[in-house]
Amino acid sequence: MSLNTLLVVINGIACGLIALRLLAFRRGKNGHNYGAAIFAFCIIAASGTVAIRLILGVYDEVDPAEALLNVALCIGVFSVKGNIKLLVRFSGIKTGEVDHE
Repeated sequence: MSLNTLLVVINGIACGLIALRLLAFRRGKNGHNYGAAIFAFCIIAASGTVAIRLILGVYDEVDPAEALLNVALCIGVFSVKGNIKLLVRFSGIKTGEVDHE
């Protein structure tokens, strides 16, 4: 097995797991956050299409940095149990709190 084949398999598994974990997230009684939902949708779409393209054999060369980035994102998504709000802070812009020193 070559290094590229190993990277393709690792990247495909990581992307598939990211998409499945985010799709399986349930927010419970927490309020809806549109920014986090749109961000999660973009991650699901991007990682899901990569996984599908790898399964279909269309995506045949993976950069090692890309595979490492996807594995790190997969670990992060699973560490917060799919709650993207805990992975990335969505605080928004607050007006009136600018400190001009």
